[in-house]
Amino acid sequence: MKVEKIMYTPKVSIVIPAYNASNYLAEAIDSALAQTYPNIEIIVVNDGSKDDGATERIALSYKDKIRYFHKENGGSSSALNVGISNMTGEWFSWLSHDDLYLPDKIQKQIEYMTSLDIDQEHLQNHIFFSASELIDGNGKTIRGFRKRQSVILSDIIEKFPHNGHLIAEPTRYNFHGCTCLLHRSAFEMVGRFDENLRLLNDSDMWFRLYAANY
Repeated sequence: MKVEKIMYTPKVSIVIPAYNASNYLAEAIDSALAQTYPNIEIIVVNDGSKDDGATERIALSYKDKIRYFHKENGGSSSALNVGISNMTGEWFSWLSHDDLYLPDKIQKQIEYMTSLDIDQEHLQNHIFFSASELIDGNGKTIRGFRKRQSVILSDIIEKFPHNGHLIAEPTRYNFHGCTCLLHRSAFEMVGRFDENLRLLNDSDMWFRLYAANY
């Protein structure tokens, strides 16, 4: 008798840290709401914006479509950590307020995850990421997605004995933190984002995960 594989449909928490973010925040939230994968929550963390309430007004206009938190200014690491502390999803996805997700970003990652011959417990030890495009402030593409080049890069990455090159040279290998999907248990293993770092806090996180054999 053939046994049907059970589809894995975990909840994904999209965390958007926001500081003086009224310029692009609505577009970021809209791109998260447009996800074709249904089992998501969207968390916006206002990191003490000083813009006469503009960031807050935009976030509150979405009402119960998102979960909104306001905190004193402490940097993006502290905002991300508030999101992580309050997430109810199994997987974490970071979306900066000036970045956008394509509608099927989460769905394709979950489908790929499900296609792997790995049990759910061991899936937690993997971090999934995708290619990305670079756009300007008007949404015009500066560096587009080139499938052939991405396939070549993917083949190169597959031959890496470890992920150090990927993290150390993110531009060369088209690695962007906002494309990553990682299990919430990873933060229990390596800790959360370092709030003492105002810059390179993302690289610090990726290297800690790498050092922990993710």
